[in-house]
Parts: sequence; structure tokens; C-alpha cells
Amino acid sequence: MIKTDLTLLHAPSVYDFRKKNIFYGPMSDLVPSSPIFEMYPIGFLTMSNYLEKRGISVRIINLAYLMMSDKNFDAEKFIGKIKTKTFGIDMHWLPHCQGSNEVAKIIKQYHPDTPVIFGGFSSSYFYKELISFPHVDFILRGDSAEEPLYQLMSVIKNNKGDLSLLKQIPNLVWKEKNEIHENPISCISEDLDEVDFDYRIMFKQVLKYRSLKSVVPFNGWMDYPVTTIPVIRGCNKNCSGCGGSKAAFELFGKRTRPAFRQPEKLIDEILLTQRYIDAPVFILGDITQGGKEYLEEFFKNSKRLNKDMQIFFEFFEPPDEWFYDRVAENFNYFCFEISPDSHDENIRQKMGKQFTNSRLVSGIKYALKKGARRYDLYFMTGLPGQTKRSIMQTVDFCRELYETLEWDKRFMPFVSPMAPFIDPGSRAFENPDEFGYVITKKTLAEHIEAITMPSWKYILNYESKSLTRDEMVEATYNCAIGLNALKGRAGSISRKVMEENEERIISARKIMSEIDRIVSDKKDLYESRSFESLKDKAMEYSLSTVCDKKELEFPFTKKNFKWCSIIRTVLFNR
Repeated sequence: MIKTDLTLLHAPSVYDFRKKNIFYGPMSDLVPSSPIFEMYPIGFLTMSNYLEKRGISVRIINLAYLMMSDKNFDAEKFIGKIKTKTFGIDMHWLPHCQGSNEVAKIIKQYHPDTPVIFGGFSSSYFYKELISFPHVDFILRGDSAEEPLYQLMSVIKNNKGDLSLLKQIPNLVWKEKNEIHENPISCISEDLDEVDFDYRIMFKQVLKYRSLKSVVPFNGWMDYPVTTIPVIRGCNKNCSGCGGSKAAFELFGKRTRPAFRQPEKLIDEILLTQRYIDAPVFILGDITQGGKEYLEEFFKNSKRLNKDMQIFFEFFEPPDEWFYDRVAENFNYFCFEISPDSHDENIRQKMGKQFTNSRLVSGIKYALKKGARRYDLYFMTGLPGQTKRSIMQTVDFCRELYETLEWDKRFMPFVSPMAPFIDPGSRAFENPDEFGYVITKKTLAEHIEAITMPSWKYILNYESKSLTRDEMVEATYNCAIGLNALKGRAGSISRKVMEENEERIISARKIMSEIDRIVSDKKDLYESRSFESLKDKAMEYSLSTVCDKKELEFPFTKKNFKWCSIIRTVLFNR
């Protein structure tokens, strides 16, 4: 293998997922990746671009995808052969807690003298516990790792043994013998001008390291090459269970206000991406948080884009009608999504969202009138104060909404549990009593143990005072069956897909019941032949449970890798 300065490794959620029998259920149904959470963070691209421009060589390796795509892939042997000066591991969202740490242990087994750097939201939150692990050398806290990582890599690459240099690196946590040092979080990006969301680095790495699979963002991406362009770091909203909320950012990263991508540069990057991948562009983060002046600048610059490109916007609250007008003026193929969380306005308010159903419904109706190709609605179970009855009323709400929309098939409602964890750093995790929760796992070690439990019901790190875990499981599946039937009736999905979805949900419930029965016997679960016999089915019915994963995909007009442009860039750096 070619030696690099830094190798960024993305681990699966559970390292030994191919051996363990875990029924993940619908934990990942509403995100592009599988329950292995093989989609690496967009920060891998920004850090790689930032470092490469400054003379630090970087390789991205999606270890989770390599393990998932080939059952015979020997991850340990592969790690042992990597030639690098430093390893970087993301522990961003908490479902990666077990996999990331197990991979770090393997690294230290084969490369005992090679530094291991951790980063991401969860690494930042649990940094005191994480740095005590013998397989962790450095942690970069906060959400602005590019410059601190460059400074750290400069010290490592140049073999500078002067520890005083480490003391000058912002956001860094490090060990000197048995003493732990915490440098202040002083690098907090005020804007996103210093980082580049440039997908070309993926193409260059394919040629350099002769491996396409290493950089594939998630399973199925080659068939569904959606590209993501973030518009914001931080958030103006304070959703109670979110580890990316305003309160959480301030707690783990000292960020008091969000940083926005400049509209002109945002459009430049979309144009650049479209030169190589003619496929949907997902605007990550609620662009309306930037305010009307910011949006007007975005739409002004949008006139440089091909009007026929496909674009998808997400909202944290319904935008005003003029926003839909501007989108329709600038684009021919556009979709929207929003997460009201609950149909119940009182529960929604406890979640930190203040908008009314009237505003929600009128916005969806207007957007469809303006030509939206689709409008997705995401609901959740396990919310503050939510009961089993309230969850089932979600189906009634969506039925009435379909009737209001005259059964427009472009409307697509979804439901999933708030799983596997309430995010550390969120208001609900920090003050559970206020939101009617009991947090059952509080330390990193407890979460590492939890993620390997036999089913998603046992993995949860919380209990609701208004809803038992059994009620949550039953209501989630019942609600999913109800929404599935509505989508089938409207033609949002085909009858065949509707029937297959229902069959999977019913089978998933049976698997859950069988696991519960085995657990109740209080025998050694992993010695149980009955439990082992469920292994293949457990994974099969965890890949798409409450919906078909393809329901999340854009209604394609086209998708195309522009190979000539890609090859010219890779070979001639044009």
C-alpha cells in the first residue's frame, strides 16, 4: 500500500456485525445507510481537501462498506497492512461508539506506535472518558476540526517531539504519559469559507489507491449517487432530543451561533459537483435559517445553475410561501422534506418546534401546487409525553392530509422510532425529567455495551414515563402499517411495494417477539440455538422494515457519472 500521512477510517456501528446476532429493526430505515451506518461523515471530505491543499496526504477508507460489501473481507488483516503516519477515526453520531473503538484497538495491535485521533460530536461529548482508553491518543473537540487537525498533523509529520507545540493546538485533548491535557476550544468557524465540499478528491483517491469501494459514501451510492452540500454548521433550533441542536453545539463545541455557507460559494460548489455527477443535490441543513436576505442571495446565484437539475431541501419548520415561489422560479425538479415529529402540536412544542398543523398543511399544499415532485413528512415514536394512542393518531392525521391533498401521490409520510439513542448533549439527555424520560445509559462504556444488545428495544438508552418500550415497539409497527396502506392507496408506492412492506413489518414483529421470548427464558442468549437461527432473518428485516429504502430516493429524472470529466480531472488535474 502507498504510505500516507493520515488515514481516515470509518468503522461500522458494530465492528463484528457479521458475527453478532442483532435485530436492528427500523433504526436506520429513514437514512440512506444500513443499520451498519456505513455512510461516513461529510467532514471526511472537508478535512481531506483542507489538508491536501496544505501538503498533508490523506486517504479515506470506508471500512464499514468494505466489510458490508464482501463477507470474506478480512478487516483485521487489511488494517494491519495500512501504511500511514496517523489514523483518524470518526465517532460522530453515537451508534458508532462500539465499532470505532474496536477498530482503534485493532490499529494499536498492529501499529502500536502510530497515533490514533478521534473526532466528531460524540467524541467531543465523551472526551474525558474516551481519552482514558489506551487505544486513543488524541481527540479534536468541536465542529471545526480542519485547522486543528492540520496543526496536529504538521507536528506529527515533521516528527517534532516538542510537546509544547501540542499545547498550542486549539480544541486538542492529548495524553503525556499518564497526564491528560485539555486545550481550550478556541477554533470555531465563523463561516464556512475555509472548507471545501469538493467531491473530486474521491475520484483522485480511486486512481491513487486503486480502490473504488474505499471511498463509496454508502451502500447503493453508485446506483443512487445523491450528493450532499451542507449550508450550515451549528443550528438556530433547540429540538429537545437532538445532538445537533443549539444547546448541544454550545455544550460540546462552545458554538453560540451557526456559521453559514456563503450563497455564492454554495452555488459554485453545486456547479462543480454537477460537472462530474449529474444527479440530485441534497441541501443539508435548513437553508431558511439564514434569513430572507441570505435566501434572496442564494436564489440570485441559483440562476447560474441548470434549471433542470434536481434539488432537495429540508426544513426544520415550514417556510413562507414566497420561498416556494422562488424555488419554482429557479428549478424545474425540486423536492422538500420536513420533520414535524408528531401530529400533536403539544408534543411538537415539547420537542422544541412551535409551528402549527395549519401552517404545516397549507405549506405542503402550496408547495405541491407550485410543482414539487415530492414532499416527505417524517414522524417519530418515543417523543416527550407521547402515548401509544397518540402514535396511532398519526395515521388519522395523514389520512386527513391525503384527503385535503386529494390523494396526491407526491405526498409521502414516514415514521420511525427515536432510536437507538437520545443524543448526548441534547436537552432531553441533560434534563430528562423535564421531558418525561429516564436515561438508562449515561456513560460511553454503557452505550458501547448497549449497541450490541439483541434487538433495538434493548439498545435504547432511555425509557419514557408515558410509553413503555413494548408499547413503543407495537405502536411503531402498527403506525408504519397504517401509513404504508395510505401510501399504497394514494399511489405514492405501488401495490407490490405496499404488500412487501406489510409482510416485512409483520415478520419483523414476529422476530422481535421471538427474541423477547428467548430473553425471558433468562438463559445464555448467545448459547441459544433458537436465537442463532434468527441471525439471517434479523439482518434481512433490519435493512428495510417500516418502508422500502428506495421510497427515500428522489423521483429521478436522470443520473449520470460524467466519466470523461472525471478522468480528465484525475489524470491531468483539470
